[in-house]
Amino acid sequence: MLFRFTLKSLTSAVLILGTVHFATAQEEDASQLGFSGLQAQANALVEDGKLVQAMPLLKELVKRVEATENSEIKLDFPIFLIGTGHIQEFVSSGQAGELQEALKWYDKLEAEFPNSPKIKDMLLKRIDVYRVLNRNDDAITLMQKILSGGYSNVRLSYSEQTKMLKDLTQIYYSTGQLKAGLPYFGQLLDVARDPNDQALAAAASFEALFQAKRMDDAIKLLPMLAKESEVRYRPRLNVALLKASDSLVDAGRVNDAALTLNLIKTTDIMIEWHESQVETKTARMEQRIAFGNGADEVERLQQEIKTLENNLTHLRKLPTLRNELLGRRARNYTKTARRYEAFWMFNDLMVENPNDAQAEFYHFATFSNALQIGKVETAIQVGREYRSKFPNGDYYSDVTGALANELKKSGQNEEFMALAVNFLGSRPLDPVGPSLFAQWASYLIEQQQYAELINQAAEWYNAHRNSIYEDGIFYWGGLAELQLSQFEDAVGSFSRLVDQYPSSVYAEDGLLRKGAALFYAQRFEEARDTLYSYVEKYPRGNALDQAYFFLGEVEYLATNLELALQHFRKADEITTLQDVHNGAAFRIGSVLEELGRYEEMASHFKTYIDRYGENGDLTRAVLQLGLAYEYLMRPVEMLALYRENIEKYAKVPDNSGVDALIEGYAEKYSQNKTVITRTVAFFDQLENDLEFRKKIVTDRGFLFEHFYVTPELDQTLYNKLRNDPDFTADLLEDLSPIKDYITPYRTQLERYPSEQPEEYFKKLLIKAKAEKDFISETRMLMGLYRLGVEIDPSQRYDLALIQSLTPRAILYIADYERNKRLSFAEDAWNQILINYPTDDTTIVAFMRLADVTAEKGDRSDALGYLEQIVTQFPGSPKIPAVMLRQGELLSEMGRGSQAREKYQYILRVPEWRGVLHAQALQQIGESYMAEKAYPEAHGFFERTFLGYPHLPEWSARAYLSDADALIGMGEKQDAINTLQEAIKELPASAPEEILEAIKAKLKELQV
Repeated sequence: MLFRFTLKSLTSAVLILGTVHFATAQEEDASQLGFSGLQAQANALVEDGKLVQAMPLLKELVKRVEATENSEIKLDFPIFLIGTGHIQEFVSSGQAGELQEALKWYDKLEAEFPNSPKIKDMLLKRIDVYRVLNRNDDAITLMQKILSGGYSNVRLSYSEQTKMLKDLTQIYYSTGQLKAGLPYFGQLLDVARDPNDQALAAAASFEALFQAKRMDDAIKLLPMLAKESEVRYRPRLNVALLKASDSLVDAGRVNDAALTLNLIKTTDIMIEWHESQVETKTARMEQRIAFGNGADEVERLQQEIKTLENNLTHLRKLPTLRNELLGRRARNYTKTARRYEAFWMFNDLMVENPNDAQAEFYHFATFSNALQIGKVETAIQVGREYRSKFPNGDYYSDVTGALANELKKSGQNEEFMALAVNFLGSRPLDPVGPSLFAQWASYLIEQQQYAELINQAAEWYNAHRNSIYEDGIFYWGGLAELQLSQFEDAVGSFSRLVDQYPSSVYAEDGLLRKGAALFYAQRFEEARDTLYSYVEKYPRGNALDQAYFFLGEVEYLATNLELALQHFRKADEITTLQDVHNGAAFRIGSVLEELGRYEEMASHFKTYIDRYGENGDLTRAVLQLGLAYEYLMRPVEMLALYRENIEKYAKVPDNSGVDALIEGYAEKYSQNKTVITRTVAFFDQLENDLEFRKKIVTDRGFLFEHFYVTPELDQTLYNKLRNDPDFTADLLEDLSPIKDYITPYRTQLERYPSEQPEEYFKKLLIKAKAEKDFISETRMLMGLYRLGVEIDPSQRYDLALIQSLTPRAILYIADYERNKRLSFAEDAWNQILINYPTDDTTIVAFMRLADVTAEKGDRSDALGYLEQIVTQFPGSPKIPAVMLRQGELLSEMGRGSQAREKYQYILRVPEWRGVLHAQALQQIGESYMAEKAYPEAHGFFERTFLGYPHLPEWSARAYLSDADALIGMGEKQDAINTLQEAIKELPASAPEEILEAIKAKLKELQV
């Protein structure tokens, strides 16, 4: 705007009409004054600063001089004063016509006196006039001409140049002509010394540079803009900074955006600054008025205060910018992974603006960032609020899926299940459905709630055909059916999955699971075809290792052992999962064992141990390597291997394999020593007894019988000798051809450790106690207990220890405490049931609980424990023993027919022939005896000793029981005959106590 102080700053001067100064005369009509009087009076008024009053005189003066055409009288200054007088008239009246008149006189000055020294002053005032008249283009053109040197006689001072550049900047900046104004913004920035001028130039340049997409140059101005200045408290700059931050984020320059946002002043801060400035300037003005001086300063302050107040009025009508700023800062914090700052900003926005148009986004952003920084409880709370307030919101699905996951992870399972079931049932086509269905189904699988999964999924399937998660229904339903051993149903589910949804994320795994389900359903040919189909279709499949593993199982069952080995090895080669490495390794070992390739078996497990060590199933591998050594008749190496790993891992609480090594050590030590000793004795006899050698070498029947009646011999030696081409009559003269058979046994016996297992465990027990290693101590006591040596621990066992031990060690403690603290023993067994529900030791724990429950007279509960074993472990080799025990309890309860059903089931399983069948027959007979059904009992006892004469214990028991049955039938003589037959037929290896009982019964009947 035009500065009202322009005229008052004019220097009073004598008109250049002569050298004489005239006194001031009274004002009168200019036309009535003589030239000299006119000149004198005009001069006096100008000197007094009364330019408006002087204007008529000055105009008359110009008129008269021009009429005389006197070139010696210069009119440039009077003309300049007349034009300036019209400006002063405008200031007083506000009439724009005065400014037009001013321009006419200035035009006259420039046209008639182009070299006048007043040209510069006139041009500077012309610029002000143009700006007041909103003739900005004219003002710009004029300023550009002056700055470019278009007026040769105009030389600008520093302050004049700065002011002109500032005026140009203000015009271009305020009218939005940023591209055209950018060069002048830069010039002002270069020359300005006043911080406010520098800030104005920087603000205008910043906005212009962003408009020109020169972001790098614009960012360089941020330090200048960061300085305190008036511009920082104007809306224009702060809005520009907001927009610039958006452009920077779009360009991926998030850190620069953050710097830009840090400079922004919100409207409340701008208002506060303006109010402070008004207060400061008002105090200063009142001080000047009180002192009675500085009228110009007072007027300047009044004008500045008025401007500030006008700005305040405008600012109070503007939005605060606070939400926009916080939102952008939070966005930047999110993009730069400064999650804590982002969370708190979005949280504040959410809390403070519940009804804002962006309230939904604030809730979602707060929820999302809370999850990122681990504020789970807050995230759950905000997630609940979001779902309640915005049931149709843009982020409803995303929030539901994430909230469900957090509820599940934090154990709020009831709410998780309710949310999932409600969402999946009501939104069958929602995109988040597949993910949420997988969370829901996996939870039920984890909780072993298979039936609930199957039933609910079926309900949704029937209610919403073609739901977005239908493939998940088939997949997860199939998994649940597999867990329930509903193999045919599982085949159906996986078949529908792969047939109807070949592009599903579950299709690949579904095809594998179909093959597995067919395998378990014993549809082996179809399983083979499906698994080979998987291998062909997914040559780089995620479950390729498992496919080859199952193919190995299929080919194994088909007795294609070499092909099975190839598949197991392929699975081991390609897998990255230690569990598959383990499974494949032990199946390879079992196949090699079955093929009798013991050297290869030993090498295989050595490689496994070297490769995986403690990352693998180490102690189990040690057991298998030991077994290979045993087959190779290298028990010394086996026992050394056992000892090495017992001593290394006995102190590791959760190493269950070392328990098997400890419990097996004594048995292996004694068993193999017996075999080695007896086999060496056989070779000694072969060398020293010529008659014996002759029979062995020449009579294959004698060879067979000798091995048959001497089970302590290494039975593998029989076929080796029989099939050896050197095993001929020539051996009667020289045994050296079979020296390679003899030497290893003698070597093993010579090197056999002399330290007995009991001594070995006691030595380690002393060491453990000295080191206060209670875990190792417990394990050594367990080993001794299994040898029949009971030693009290150094401290009493408690439940805390049980929590840290392996199942076998817990079983030992429970057995040890059974006759001391029965309730503690029961607690220990129950801990196994709770913590190790799928471990084989759980079967033993169930049986122990059944025993003690039966001892308390509660046979019904005892039966319940045993039935849980049958239900939970249907394929366990211990099932027949469990069923035998069930039969005993049922017989004791007078439920003989039910007991016999258990026994008859055992007799129908061919794989259980031998001791199990003999025991089942015996116990059927005993169940009939309990009912005094003597003939039926007699029949089963007879079947026992006639069918299993090679089982001395059960044959002897059957003979003794049959005598009682015959007596019950009134057949005393037949009973005597049966007992006499028993004494004659039973081998010396029959249990001595039963033989004595048979003899005593016979003597009693013969009296």
